[in-house]
Amino acid sequence: MPFQTLPLWIQWAAFCLAVNAGMINVLGLLTVLHQSVSHMTGNVSMFAMAVLNGKLEAVIYLALVVLCYVIGSFYSGLILGNSQFSLGRRYGLPLSLVALFIVLCWFFLPYFPRYALLWAAVAMGIQNAMVSHYKGTIIRTTHLSGVLTDLGLALGYRVRGLWVDRRRVILHLAILSGFLVGGLLASWLYPHLKLNAFLIPALLSALLSVIYWVIYFRHQRIEN
Repeated sequence: MPFQTLPLWIQWAAFCLAVNAGMINVLGLLTVLHQSVSHMTGNVSMFAMAVLNGKLEAVIYLALVVLCYVIGSFYSGLILGNSQFSLGRRYGLPLSLVALFIVLCWFFLPYFPRYALLWAAVAMGIQNAMVSHYKGTIIRTTHLSGVLTDLGLALGYRVRGLWVDRRRVILHLAILSGFLVGGLLASWLYPHLKLNAFLIPALLSALLSVIYWVIYFRHQRIEN
């Protein structure tokens, strides 16, 4: 089945998940020493610098951030068994865990601000690993390196006069715009809500979980 049959609701889901990640990442940057939790590239680089400079506390903390992200991906793999999107899989469960871990992050932030973000790192690991592939396309909703690379490739192909999958470009643009919208929302909400701003992506994750369960059970009835 060609990629052009990608349902519109999946594009909206990718957009909403990217909004979620964009909010969480900006809130992490705003609340705790400019700490990114939705992607790990910078954290691994900071870890390398901390090791070289002998900053033991930073080494331990950054190692825990990366480990928690991996643990989140582990949960997705354990629950779903496959990163290739299929409507028959129970994505509502990892989405519920994302909401739960963000709430735990919000709850512990006033008491353990740095280490409370570890819950958010687990949440982002779960979300990013939920759907890694769809019909040959790599889908990442918590960071933009791959998205921007694919958009650049598509532009290059287009200039050369080669065929470009329009739906694939739309999907990547949805993720890019969602991440940007999430960042804008978090930046706007944080001065008013402070740490309570974390409850917004938690509610969004819970809402996405409920919506998916509705779609899932309708699909099950049709299949049976």
